[in-house]
Amino acid sequence: MSVQQLSIQRLRNLHHVDLQFDGGINLLYGLNASGKTSILESIHMLALGRSFRSLKLASVIAQGHTDCLLFAKIKNPQGVTDSLGMNRRLDGDHNVRLNGENLSSVAELASLLPIQLIDPNSARLIEAGPSVRRQYLDWGVYHHNPIFFGLWKQAQRLLKQRNSALKCGTMSADVRASFDPGLVEVAEQLNGLREAYLKLLEPVFFELLSGLVNLPDLKLGYYSGWSANRNYADILEEALERDLRLGYTQKGPQRADVKLTLHGVNAVERLSRGQQKLVVVALKLAQGKLLSEAEGRKCVFLVDDLAAELDWSHRREICRQLVSLDTQVFVTSVGPDELTDCWPEEAQIKMFHVKHGQVSQE
Repeated sequence: MSVQQLSIQRLRNLHHVDLQFDGGINLLYGLNASGKTSILESIHMLALGRSFRSLKLASVIAQGHTDCLLFAKIKNPQGVTDSLGMNRRLDGDHNVRLNGENLSSVAELASLLPIQLIDPNSARLIEAGPSVRRQYLDWGVYHHNPIFFGLWKQAQRLLKQRNSALKCGTMSADVRASFDPGLVEVAEQLNGLREAYLKLLEPVFFELLSGLVNLPDLKLGYYSGWSANRNYADILEEALERDLRLGYTQKGPQRADVKLTLHGVNAVERLSRGQQKLVVVALKLAQGKLLSEAEGRKCVFLVDDLAAELDWSHRREICRQLVSLDTQVFVTSVGPDELTDCWPEEAQIKMFHVKHGQVSQE
């Protein structure tokens, strides 16, 4: 997978930019607020339908305008070039088209262009709550197993139905029978897929991590969302009274988590800020590598401000690992020389200078 061409109109300070990219390393450099991160943001929006910088579309669309327009030509695994266009409007009338046909879901976008983001906020994967890590895990499972998304949607629907019934404060056996057995079946299938994926990911992660930082006691674990080695049907039965009092389902696949521990405690309590970033980088790189090895698909990496909080030796190792993945990378830096000595000699790097919303290729 690779982005061959990108056109951006009316996104932040990028009023009209047309770019041609290489399938390898694309380095975007420029001063802060020049627009280089906005280019990564555009690719992220095309891949996932949303910005990674803001939940408010009004802050993404250029000031004084009511919409932004994005267009890309994307080379798929079969070597065929697809045309992807997106129009996001303040009035909510959004439009996404692939080869002239409307796309109806974000899931179709995610499948078309798998991306991984590494930026100064990536440490949230360790610091934040379970939902962030569950999203990370489900990204991998979604791309690894085609049945995952359908099961995930079923689980969301059944949980919504169950929670609506719980809010009434009472639930008859007949009502429970209409969705609890289905929820149990789907939850246990999701659990199996997640657990199996994490077992595949684990050795890849630790191999990449060993090149970045020495953390031999770091452990990667999985929490299903209910007690280990317990039947989910029994969990629902035991928790029913409390679920009724609270008005929602406490235990289940919606509570799944990836557990990172160091010396037996939550890793966030022991790792320095720099170590956290290196662990997250290894987690993101591992998903890209596993996608390539297991599925034969390439993941596009968006790396914003790689130099932040990292010394030269760590920058160099991350650059080496990115090149070894043989995939497309978009990386930003303040100056053209900030990462010059970090790349392996064989790396082919295409450079772009971003200044005041204008981009020139070098």
